[in-house]
Amino acid sequence: MDEFDIIDLVYDYVAAANTGLTIYKDNSATGLEENHIVVSGMEFHEFDWQNKMPVNVNIFVKLYPNGMPNRPLMRDMKRKIRTELKKIGPENGQYRDIELSGSVRLTGAKENFDCTNIKVIINTQKNTEDYE
Repeated sequence: MDEFDIIDLVYDYVAAANTGLTIYKDNSATGLEENHIVVSGMEFHEFDWQNKMPVNVNIFVKLYPNGMPNRPLMRDMKRKIRTELKKIGPENGQYRDIELSGSVRLTGAKENFDCTNIKVIINTQKNTEDYE
């Protein structure tokens, strides 16, 4: 798996959370005014026998008109997504390991939105047949 496959993998699991929010890869459109999720990769590490890549899952939820965060909706979205991400595992004989390395609130990430970042680290094993 390369960095594009890893982003697709995380995207698929986030979509399976059935949050009802639109999900984007890499970044969202300028001027977007609806709640949404962005799945984006960080640095891709390619080693001899495995690949490792941190992935950001950013949940954007509109602030209430008074500027306060919509905590109940953010809590629900985050819990649904984390539950699905924990299901990532080996598939079709390919090793996959996930580490949910934490989450953090990103204040000011996008105007009029509350943002929570879930950092996911994906480890995949390369096919040894490719090196024989």
